[in-house]
Amino acid sequence: MESLLASRDTPPWNALTSPAAVHPALFVHRVDGLEPGLYLLVRNSAALPDLKRAMRPEWLWQRTGPDHLPLYFLLPFDLRAVAKLISCHQDIAADSCFALGMLANFEIAMKQPWRYRHLFWECGMLGQALYLEAEAIEVRATGIGCFFDDEMHAMLGIKDHAWQSLYHFTVGGAMVDQRLSTSAPYEIQP
Repeated sequence: MESLLASRDTPPWNALTSPAAVHPALFVHRVDGLEPGLYLLVRNSAALPDLKRAMRPEWLWQRTGPDHLPLYFLLPFDLRAVAKLISCHQDIAADSCFALGMLANFEIAMKQPWRYRHLFWECGMLGQALYLEAEAIEVRATGIGCFFDDEMHAMLGIKDHAWQSLYHFTVGGAMVDQRLSTSAPYEIQP
């Protein structure tokens, strides 16, 4: 998770032109040292009060992990079925180590429409960091292109458009899909 923290000094985060505006909401299923449940990585501490106001008041908001990691434990619960439902009923969101939705401060785009694409760029940067970290520890990761954002918002208790779930992702062990065929790059076909 540390690689997801925005730092003005390290790539790719030094490419951001404004403070971090996207915060991963994690459905943790199988991660050593973390209880299964819902977590939030607050990548910009200034967003914490707004996130707390926007989400369910009954969440725990219990800080967990190393002191420098702004990871909050919100709900102790087996959320595999919820993650699968939100991800268009795709098993991969429930079978993974964790799945996540990227919550963006959408008020930025509502006030400055040209920044809409910046929020998606930031989601892409988070995804790339997750891909690299997953490969480094010999697991796999993938973006989840189909998800029900309204279901995600309802589960989190978000009632307005200030915070929006813009992209979803999952990390876990690789499973070979026998329906797909692969070949080496630049393979010459007979």
